[in-house]
Amino acid sequence: MTKKTKIIIAISVLVLLLAGGLFFFLRSNRSNEENNKTVVKQKISAKVNQIPVSERPFIQLSPSADGRHVVINILELKKPAENLSYEMEYQTGSMLQGFQDSLELGELPLSVKKLFGSQSAGGAITYHEDIKGGSLLAEFMGLEDYAVKSNWRYFTNSDRQSEFSSQDTKFKIANTSLATYSYLIIFNSPGYPGEIEGELISDVYTVSAEKSLKTLSSEFNVTFNTKEEQAQIMGYDGQEWQTVDSKYEDGLVRGSAPFMDAYLLVKK
Repeated sequence: MTKKTKIIIAISVLVLLLAGGLFFFLRSNRSNEENNKTVVKQKISAKVNQIPVSERPFIQLSPSADGRHVVINILELKKPAENLSYEMEYQTGSMLQGFQDSLELGELPLSVKKLFGSQSAGGAITYHEDIKGGSLLAEFMGLEDYAVKSNWRYFTNSDRQSEFSSQDTKFKIANTSLATYSYLIIFNSPGYPGEIEGELISDVYTVSAEKSLKTLSSEFNVTFNTKEEQAQIMGYDGQEWQTVDSKYEDGLVRGSAPFMDAYLLVKK
């Protein structure tokens, strides 16, 4: 092999190496750009909690049987929407964690199950512990976009409590059989199901656990903090609103009834 031939071969190999390196460099950059696009946080554009409560969606949150997931239940829309974007933030120990997603709204009720944790590209799952509660921000998009935000409180009932209160401490529910449940969520739902009579004077509260609470035959004791002496507790039984016998004393209104899907106060 002549010296000239060796030089030509060396140059050819060098050109191929440079071309290959450039190809992989460009592909890597393109891949990084695509990955960066997927993690850009979508911003909620509609103003939050601007529409009347009577027009807001009825939503429930419930824990999974193992306590590792939360189920978001979209149960009723008063204002039509085609799509939903949502962000959930929650306190886990001293850290603030969260997730976001979007979905098309079809026939209701609609449920989506999300992990309290993270999953690596290789499939390894890290579960978040010591969850205390947080907030759900949801934007509904249709002919008229609107957004709602509400708080929720999470209980890991390792010490077998039978009484639980909402994050804002304005609502409390108690039943001795609640001590047999491991995970509970009290959620300030953005709206309420159906229609109510009277003036709404409280948030709408829902209570859920890892298994149905409606199987309990004993009555639940419900307490609201309020300055309104004419306050009346109402409970939704899954079909219609029921009046709960209520008694007001020293800034508290109390009542007892079978378990309800939602609770609120109206002015008598």
